Amino acid sequence: MVEQCFRKFGLIVILSALVFYLYIYGANETGTEIPKILEPFFVNTEGCRIIAMDVMNHQIEKFTNWEWKHPRFYLKCPKTTWFRTEMANGDWYLKLSRDIGEILKENKLTNDWQITCYWLNFKIRWRWHSKLTHRTRFYLEFPYVLKVPKGVKQLRLQCVETETNKTLYNDAHFFIQPPPEKLLRKAPPRLQFWDKIDERKTNMPPISVMILGMDSVSHLNFLRQMPKTAAYMRTNMSHVEFWGMNKIGVNTYPNLISLLTGLSTQEAYKLILKDKYMDRLPLIWKDFKKAGYNTSFGEDHARLSVFYFDQKGFENETTDHNLHDFMAELFLIRENSSLPLAYCVGERTFLDVLMEMTDRLLPHYQRYPFFSFYWWSNGLHEFFNAPRLMDDRFQRLLRSLDDSGVTNNTIIFFMSDHGLRWGKFRYTFQGMIEDSQPLLSVLYPKWMQNTFPQAIQNLHANAHSLVTTYDLHATLKHILDIDSLQDKSIRKMSEDLWELKGKKTPRAVSLFLPVPPWRSCNSSHIKRRFCLCHRQVSIPSTHRIAEQSAQFIVDSINKMLEEYAMCIPLQVDSILSAHVEVPERDFKKNYRIAGRHLNGRYRDRGPSVRTREYSDRDVIVRLKAKPMEAFFEGMTRKHGSAISLIGEIIRVGGGENNTNGCIANSKLEPFCHCGV
Repeated sequence: MVEQCFRKFGLIVILSALVFYLYIYGANETGTEIPKILEPFFVNTEGCRIIAMDVMNHQIEKFTNWEWKHPRFYLKCPKTTWFRTEMANGDWYLKLSRDIGEILKENKLTNDWQITCYWLNFKIRWRWHSKLTHRTRFYLEFPYVLKVPKGVKQLRLQCVETETNKTLYNDAHFFIQPPPEKLLRKAPPRLQFWDKIDERKTNMPPISVMILGMDSVSHLNFLRQMPKTAAYMRTNMSHVEFWGMNKIGVNTYPNLISLLTGLSTQEAYKLILKDKYMDRLPLIWKDFKKAGYNTSFGEDHARLSVFYFDQKGFENETTDHNLHDFMAELFLIRENSSLPLAYCVGERTFLDVLMEMTDRLLPHYQRYPFFSFYWWSNGLHEFFNAPRLMDDRFQRLLRSLDDSGVTNNTIIFFMSDHGLRWGKFRYTFQGMIEDSQPLLSVLYPKWMQNTFPQAIQNLHANAHSLVTTYDLHATLKHILDIDSLQDKSIRKMSEDLWELKGKKTPRAVSLFLPVPPWRSCNSSHIKRRFCLCHRQVSIPSTHRIAEQSAQFIVDSINKMLEEYAMCIPLQVDSILSAHVEVPERDFKKNYRIAGRHLNGRYRDRGPSVRTREYSDRDVIVRLKAKPMEAFFEGMTRKHGSAISLIGEIIRVGGGENNTNGCIANSKLEPFCHCGV
């Protein structure tokens, strides 16, 4: 009996340990843990203070549907794709991927000859008209394979009932042609430099660039909605996460134009004023192309393209690989998915089609330097929880780039343009802040830490600096001149930068250089209404919010010391100073203190402009506690009627004679008063 009990007890212990292991390590593996923000400021420099916000709290939870019970958050396409593309021996083929019997049964037919299919060339015209040409017929005959003619980059596919000409199926496919034969013969691990390898002035290999962008995803919403991707980056990739990224314009266009050209919208407009085409813009991919790089560009939503939404787009060829016309054709034959405003063709979502482009270009990425710009927006504008649809997809993409060795020679800018611009969350105080705080993580090859130590050190040091897409453009230009990443060049450029202060401070600073601590929204060319920087507004020590904050700080100290009975509970003796953190955008016009009420008015700058009042308050209090006679400083955040502590409480002086080391805890000792 004793032996049986012992065995049962041992089994329970083993199972409990296994459950605990799976709980701890399983959560880490799937990346479902949400990080907590402990610091009071994302940026705290001479020129800018950006308050830290929560990734998750009780207010945010009501906007987050973790179980995804509502049907609209299941991204499912209504139809099944008939054909898939496949490459064999350097040629592309269209192969029937569905069972022919299922197709016939679904369309109430009996023989495959009753279906006729056509492939067509297409050309997208202004105002979203498609011109179809070169209609070529083929029958669905065993083995149901069509060889695609060489050189074809894209085609439309139509299948009809032979006798009635009734449309049964519509689709489109694109084909990335293989790298040139001379490059295929060379070993993939080392990047080759097209035809200009002999013109290089350095033995250093060129560094490729990939920009992976998501529309309307704030930094914090990325962390709460895409934990698997965030965990993969932090665990497997050398990277820097930027907490002071500030948008410079209301929507996608001004933020991406500054990234790709280094120009403001007004400066860019002057260049395209004559014919309205974008070809005149000094797009960064032109510089990379001149340097011998292969270039590619793709957006998953052609109708909302940064270059075509209310714009004429390009008159001539742009990059070596451009997905725009293909995605425009998909938009014309689109079908609605289960998620409103997220589109499909067959069983493929627009999100996945752009992912497919990155996979198709992997052979090119492995053989020569490249510049790629990809932007996902379909379905991401409208819903707070929509980025969760991207989590598995981007984790797989980053893993694929890692496994193929592409990340060994590539800097990846994983980013967004702004946060969510409308919806219920946007009308909260945190929603207003997150709208101006897009995602930015820079992923770089690990070898750069040893080869360019000063540049990478500066990159990390800038994680808590105020930065914009102007700086990203300067960083891209910096990458083109690889010799300038050497320590000697970095030190010289840093010294020159430090000589420029006040109005001379440049609006664009490469992230491989130290961003000046005196930088502000004004010197960064960030309009006040988008500025994340805060100022401190003094409030009376007798104000109700100051008193509540002081009491909460003292209560928090007493709670930390609960297990130490010898520590006498503290009380608020007096409040020396109290300040409220006020967004720079509202400092002059919209912030006021009236009697015992503190009302902050913030203007929403989303699609519908409205004035709103927010109950959230960030309060910094310096107080004197008794009987310790010591001074403490802390920061609290008031969410409606709830108060929480932001960052750590610090002791700033006083009470030196009352601390006698009566507890063996160096961290809590400054807070303990043991009496005499």
